[in-house]
Amino acid sequence: MASGLRAWTAAEIGLVNAGQATAGLPAGRVTRARLLELCPGPINPCRMRLRGAHIRRALEEALLPEFTGKEIRGFGFRGKVLGTLALDGITVEAELDRPAYERIVRAAVGGGELEDEREYVVGTIDMFTFGAGYLSLSHGTHVEYMVPELLRDVLAGQLRDAAALRDSTAPRWHVRGGAR
Repeated sequence: MASGLRAWTAAEIGLVNAGQATAGLPAGRVTRARLLELCPGPINPCRMRLRGAHIRRALEEALLPEFTGKEIRGFGFRGKVLGTLALDGITVEAELDRPAYERIVRAAVGGGELEDEREYVVGTIDMFTFGAGYLSLSHGTHVEYMVPELLRDVLAGQLRDAAALRDSTAPRWHVRGGAR
């Protein structure tokens, strides 16, 4: 989903919470009905500009159980919990043995380091712009909502793209130490 959002919105970075998917996909043919079961919420893709510091904050929160296990209600979300952040266009190295909010030791975007003061073009979901989940992601500017498309439409496109499916297995998170 993260790579699909990044491609759909022509962004540098794709971000989506893992809780958007209510279950995993079994191997084989995927029907529209199965996609509706997997992504039942009326969540729209969006594109925004977001400072690196806000992205870094969300990445730090994505390592904390009080966020990943957080129950979300409303905003069209139909999953159970927020879940961690799924990423594309950014790779993250984290050490869980470090204190909270100091665990990200490296974040790379386009071959360079994530810069706190720089604005990045981010493809994500409308829910974040409303202040749900990872709150720092609501600080985006130049927000463009992609309507009437839904997150499941983005996922359907990705499932038809063999290269996207291959690339989806590349690790974006590299986490060492502690229990995640």
